[in-house]
Amino acid sequence: MTTATDLRGQLVELAAERDALRAQLDGDLPAATRWLQRKVWRQAAALDALNRRVTTQRFVLRTLDGLGRSLTVEEYRAARDATAAQLRERIEEP
Repeated sequence: MTTATDLRGQLVELAAERDALRAQLDGDLPAATRWLQRKVWRQAAALDALNRRVTTQRFVLRTLDGLGRSLTVEEYRAARDATAAQLRERIEEP
């Protein structure tokens, strides 16, 4: 179900895209490029967040499979924190 906030966000995004297309038609390529760059950054951040969730879920599923049982709350939190730390290390490596 689409909420009013979702619709408002879509409307704002469409208006920004319209303005960027107008800027491009008017020959103002820097303005159009800035909009496109911000859109790419937002999509990259969303993809990164999704990738982190998938990685964490895969780790939990592998752990559950290895244990043959469900994790306790403490075990889950420890696994989640360890996975987050590993991801940060991978991201920060040159």
